[in-house]
Amino acid sequence: MNTNSLLFRLLVGFTVVIVITVGAVFFFLSQSTAAEFARFQESIEQRRVDNLRFVLSNYRCQSGGWEGVQPYIVQMGEIYEWHIIVTDDDGTVVADSESKTVGRHIEPQGKGIPIKSLRGESGYGMLYFEPHYQRGAEAMLLRAMVSRVGGLLLWSCLIAAGVAVITAFLISKRIAAPVKALTDAVGQFGAGDLSQRVQVNKDSGEIGRLSQAFNKMADKLEHSLQTQRNMVADTAHELRTPLANIRGYIEAIRDGVIEPDAETIAMLDHETSVLSHLVDDLQDLSMLEAGQVTLDLQPEDPSRLVSYAANAVKATASARGIQLKVSIPNSLPLITADHHRMGQVLRNLLDNALTHSGEGDSIVISARRSGTMVEFSVSDTGEGIPSTDLPYVFERFYRTDKSRTRATGGHGLGLTISKGLVEAHGGQIWVDSEEGMGTTFTFTVPIDDSELRDQDNT
Repeated sequence: MNTNSLLFRLLVGFTVVIVITVGAVFFFLSQSTAAEFARFQESIEQRRVDNLRFVLSNYRCQSGGWEGVQPYIVQMGEIYEWHIIVTDDDGTVVADSESKTVGRHIEPQGKGIPIKSLRGESGYGMLYFEPHYQRGAEAMLLRAMVSRVGGLLLWSCLIAAGVAVITAFLISKRIAAPVKALTDAVGQFGAGDLSQRVQVNKDSGEIGRLSQAFNKMADKLEHSLQTQRNMVADTAHELRTPLANIRGYIEAIRDGVIEPDAETIAMLDHETSVLSHLVDDLQDLSMLEAGQVTLDLQPEDPSRLVSYAANAVKATASARGIQLKVSIPNSLPLITADHHRMGQVLRNLLDNALTHSGEGDSIVISARRSGTMVEFSVSDTGEGIPSTDLPYVFERFYRTDKSRTRATGGHGLGLTISKGLVEAHGGQIWVDSEEGMGTTFTFTVPIDDSELRDQDNT
C-alpha cells in the first residue's frame, strides 16, 4: 500500500485513535478495578476491627479485667491472619496473638484504636492490629481476581481494537474510493480525454458535491473547447467566402475576363466591408470577454436611442414589407449608457428581427421603466425560435437555422456582442420565443443616478 495514499493515511489515523482510546480505557478500567478491590478489602478489614473491638469491650465489661483474654486473641489472630495486640490503659500488653510481648510495656507496631465501653467511655485500653496479607489465602485470592479481571479486560480491549481496525479499514476504503475515482478521472481529463466523468452517489456528502462540481466543470470546459473549435472553424468559413470572392474578382480582372469597372469595384468594396465588419465584431467580442471594453457612460434619453435605431432600419423594413412600430411612453427617465454601444445593441436586435421576419410581419420596439432599470424590448411576429435552440442563441456563430448562409443569416456574432455590451452596462438580456409565433428580445439598462436622486428628494 502506498504510504502517501489517502487510504493509508486514513487507516493509520483511525488505528492511532483506536489504540489510544483502547489503551486509555484499559488503563482506567484496570485502575478502577484495583481501587474497587482495595476498597472492598478495606471494608472487610473495618468490619472485622469493629467486630473485634465490640467483643473486647463486652469481654472487659463482663469480666472486669483482661484476665483470660490471651487465648481468644490468639484464636482471632489465626482466623484473621493478623498480628493482634491488646494493651490496658497504662500501655501494658495484656494479650498478643503471637505471645511475644505479653506483660511488657512497649509501643506496638500497626494500627491502634481505643477500646471503649459499651456506653462509649474510653479507658479500657488499646487494640493494635497489623494484617499479614502476604501470607494469607484471602490476599492471594483477591490478587488472583484482580489479575483475572485485568486479563479479561486486556483481551476484550484487544478484540475490540482488532474489530475497530478492520472497521476503520473498510470505512477508509469506502471514503477513499470516490476520491481515487475522482483522481483517476482528473488525470485522464488532464491527459486530454474530455469525456471523463465521475459517477456521483446521492448520499456521498462532500465528496459527492466535489464530484458534481468536477462534472459540471468538465461539461463547461468541454463545451467551451468545442465552442472554441467551432469558432475557429466558423471564423475560417466566414473569412473564406469574401476572400474567395475577392480573389476571384482579382483573378478575373488579371485574366481579362471582366473589366475593372465601377460595378466590379463596388463588389470588391462590399466584400472588404464584410471582412472589416467581421473583424470589428471579433475584436469587440474578444474585448468584451476579456473585460477590456471601454464605455463612455453618459446620461442618455432612451426615446432618442430607440428613434435613432428605428430610423436606421426603417427603409430596409419598408422595402421588405415589414411594419415597424415604436412604443415609448412620454416620460422615461434618463439612463446611464454609452450612446454608440447602446445603439449597436438596438441595431443588432433589429437586424436579427428583420432577418427572421418576412413580408406582412411586424416589428415593435418598446421601452418602459422597471424599478431602477429601463427595460427595452424588440418583438417580431416572424418565424420564432425552436425551444431547443433558445439556450444557445447568445453563443457566438450560433444560427437557429443551419441552412442560412452568411448573406441571409449574418455571421452569428450580433447577439453575443449585444449580450456582452448589455452586461457591461450593468443590465441583463433575455429572449422569449415560440416557434411560428415570433420572438421578443428584452434587455435592461440602469437609470441614471441623477434621476434616482431627484426621485428620492421628491
